[in-house]
Amino acid sequence: MFSISKKQRGFTLIELVVVIIVLAILAVIAAQKFLDIKRDAAISDVKATAAAYQQSLTFVHTRWQILGNQGAMNDLPGFGNNDLDINSFGYPIGSDKGNPMGQPKNIGRGQQGCVDLWNGLLTTPPSVAIANSNNDSDSDYESYRHQADVNPDGQTQCTYVLRTLGDSGNRNQAEIKIVYDSIAGTAQAVIKN
Repeated sequence: MFSISKKQRGFTLIELVVVIIVLAILAVIAAQKFLDIKRDAAISDVKATAAAYQQSLTFVHTRWQILGNQGAMNDLPGFGNNDLDINSFGYPIGSDKGNPMGQPKNIGRGQQGCVDLWNGLLTTPPSVAIANSNNDSDSDYESYRHQADVNPDGQTQCTYVLRTLGDSGNRNQAEIKIVYDSIAGTAQAVIKN
């Protein structure tokens, strides 16, 4: 009988170290790609939310025009809960602003106005809270009511800052946000690189 001698051999320490280094490099690359995919998904969601907000604004404005209005009005009929207040440009500025409206150019009654618009105009919206409030830690967005940067004429804009990616900047420094302008009737996603 023939006997074949087999030489058993394992990996050397250097080979194991090289394999571990290669795996670590691949893990870092994969983690970076995952973070990019997560940010890209959040950006897509913000753009979709801004588009839905814009579509609601268009519906409100069209309804206001169909009713033949040429000025500010309370409680737009046929939209939402029939409690949406409209400025003289035909765009929403909140609900329950009083009749007659004390400040028909300003959004809402204080900071809550932007939250009310968000929840009133969007169907199943992401969660939103007033910026710097005690109940905003678990919200997807923080809302800010403020003057427009161009043509400041009252508290006419809402900025909704995405917080789910850990952005802690204010409305001017935020990387991903939606800005609603009640004079122009626009809701735009603003993405900084």
